[in-house]
Amino acid sequence: VGQYAGEYIRGLHDHGVAGTAKHFPGHGDTETDSHSSLATVPSDSARLWSLELLPFQAAIDAGIEAVMVGHLQSPDYQTHAGTPATMSKFWIEDVLRKRMDFQGVVITDAMRMGGIAENFSPDYALINAINAGVDLIIQAQGVRTSIDVVERAVNNGIISERRIDEAALRVLLLKERLGLHRNRFNDYQLTRSQLGRSEYRESAGRIAAESITMVRNRGSLVPLKYTAKEDTLIVIDLYDYPYNHRLSTVTRGIINSGLPAKPFQLDASDSPATYQAILDTVPDGARVLVNAFVGIAMRKDRIFLPEEQEEFLHELMGKTARVIMVSLGTPYLVQALPELPAYLCAYNSTYTMQSAAASALLGYTAISGRLPVSIPGICELGAGLESPVDSLVLADTSAMLIYTLCGDGPDRVTIEVPDSLYLPTVLRRTMPYEVEADISSIPGLLQAAVADSAWPGGVLLGIKDGQIFIHEAFGYHTYAKNEPDARGDIFDLASITKVVATTSAIMKLYDCGKLKLDDQITKFMPEFRGPTREQTRLKSSITIRNLITHTAGLPPFKAFYQMEGSVSARLDSIYQTALDTIPGVATVYSDIGIIILGKLVERLSGMTLAAFVDSNIFQPLGMTSTYFNPPAQRMKRIVPTEYSIDEQQFVRGHVHDENAYSLGGIAGHAGLFSTAADLAIFAQMMMNKGAYRDSVVFLPNTVNLFTRRANVVAGSSRCLGWDSPEGEASSGVYASSNSYGHTGFTGTSLWIDPDNEIIVILLTNAVHPERSWKHPKYYDWRQRIHSAVYESLPDQVRNPELELKQRWAQHNRDRANN
Repeated sequence: VGQYAGEYIRGLHDHGVAGTAKHFPGHGDTETDSHSSLATVPSDSARLWSLELLPFQAAIDAGIEAVMVGHLQSPDYQTHAGTPATMSKFWIEDVLRKRMDFQGVVITDAMRMGGIAENFSPDYALINAINAGVDLIIQAQGVRTSIDVVERAVNNGIISERRIDEAALRVLLLKERLGLHRNRFNDYQLTRSQLGRSEYRESAGRIAAESITMVRNRGSLVPLKYTAKEDTLIVIDLYDYPYNHRLSTVTRGIINSGLPAKPFQLDASDSPATYQAILDTVPDGARVLVNAFVGIAMRKDRIFLPEEQEEFLHELMGKTARVIMVSLGTPYLVQALPELPAYLCAYNSTYTMQSAAASALLGYTAISGRLPVSIPGICELGAGLESPVDSLVLADTSAMLIYTLCGDGPDRVTIEVPDSLYLPTVLRRTMPYEVEADISSIPGLLQAAVADSAWPGGVLLGIKDGQIFIHEAFGYHTYAKNEPDARGDIFDLASITKVVATTSAIMKLYDCGKLKLDDQITKFMPEFRGPTREQTRLKSSITIRNLITHTAGLPPFKAFYQMEGSVSARLDSIYQTALDTIPGVATVYSDIGIIILGKLVERLSGMTLAAFVDSNIFQPLGMTSTYFNPPAQRMKRIVPTEYSIDEQQFVRGHVHDENAYSLGGIAGHAGLFSTAADLAIFAQMMMNKGAYRDSVVFLPNTVNLFTRRANVVAGSSRCLGWDSPEGEASSGVYASSNSYGHTGFTGTSLWIDPDNEIIVILLTNAVHPERSWKHPKYYDWRQRIHSAVYESLPDQVRNPELELKQRWAQHNRDRANN
């Protein structure tokens, strides 16, 4: 790619044209179209520098004038996961400018694309792109408004004048290099004399003919030959977009050759009945040519044919083994159709290329093209058969393809929910002033907490009305101050696992009718019994509602991890734990009960708890950095917790909780890792009563049921799984009484306030370097920071039912006295 780019750039320079290399740092190996959402590039450093970034370096060395940064991220490599390269100083300044020595113009991709517009407000995106080092911005509309935003930001000191001057100078230097300061007009007559010349058309035709590539030709189906009068060729023009029934140039060429042919056209707007009618028309064993028009286009999010068209082709090949496909777009279609006997690549659908394809099929021109890419599982870069010589046969690798049918549990239930029930708010990062927030005091409070050893560092995220107005990292991974915290850091959530994973799994099973809250646990898990007959009798009355509200009578904790033996033996001991009290009479916060609920989820779903919540909750929501037992390649982003005497190092990359670790890292009470950004998506889904973007995770009534006080025991603040604020609440003193949330032992907290439409997430590693450091500073500062987020917003009123920690109450008294 770099070699081709260098030649292309040389050609541009020869004719006074400036070039742009895009999309930095690489949009090749991404599963997402950045027109739709933020795309992710693999984060392996060696791969990035040897593959993704290499052609950009070649273009820079060849003198490219501009580089377009894409709406892309490489979460485990860059400084802040979740930040597009468009707004990343790391990518623009550290990598592109300093390491790759590019001094030309940095230009954005269109700022209206989904990768930006779906995640950031226009003001936030514009300001942060400029501050990251962008010189030229593609702003398709609202240009006057955008200029006003930039001017206000400069006047308010958010953007420096120096940054504006630097960008303007780069653009002016580029114009000077092109001679636009001397003459900015083109010679219209010269343009007319140069465009459309016959020698250019001849060159284009030759290039098209030489590029036609034959990947497979079983049975020597190509070139097409007239064999018998009755052997009519069925020609199907297959368009992957709607409302197109044109006769293609390829088909016209076949018909004009005199070859007996019967043409059909199919597109994405056709009904199943139309597909079936054509299938019924095709005789068994017939020769069929399929001209597939599948282009790469914005907002498509796929590179293959639509599912119904793929199914049509599979059925077609069930009727005949004499099918030829020509792909007039993406070369990868054969991956989804490995049984294709003959397959040619023409790469695009221009008139010139279609004419070349027809000539190649008919044998008028030789086929000699070579694949410029590898087609995984089919053939490698540079492969290609020649025609009309048919002695070369490409190795058939289709038998090596393995298809794995993956399910997400037996008897999966799909619930139809009317669209009218949901108008989900989707998160966007905004400038604080867009929600009238003044966050100027918060950084000082966060640093004061670090200085006071409440925690070595962390990430704070605040949301108002679906707008993320603060998302800041502060401090370091450890008190050694070697690794600064970043917004995309992954934290051990500890007991937040109880609500985000286990309670959510119970909610999902409840929605699907797999359980009722008053079902007795022994109905599903007869091994849940006591060490005595009386204990077994009492435990037989315990319901799901008891476990999820911590009213089962189980003790808070036992050191099961100290037991010798297998995980199975350890679980038996958990199931047989003796009760401390009679079920239903007292609220005692218990890890043991939630561990049992996690195993109940596995029993009912036929999956591990991790697999169940990943497939039913995290994946549909797009929570890409949330998991049990995080993968090793995420290690750089995982924040260490406590020093382990046994391991002789800080715990990093596996769960801190000893019981969860002894159970393989997947447990109902602990083990989940996540980022503030992922938790924000989950919390907004809960605020939306179960919906986010196009996913309906829970029914609204289920969200309402699980997030209000359960009142199993009078006076308890417990909801179903969740907690609600009371007393010296960790939520701060402004959270409404209808708020719900949870905290984690490692130093994490999540609170959702539906009355005020405020969400606050604070992730720290307060157990570092060891857990005794938490008392009392962590608890004091946690309440203070949550309160400060509310205080940054206008018109917030203290909840009279909530109390300040003694430290802050005394602080207020001292201030009043002074």
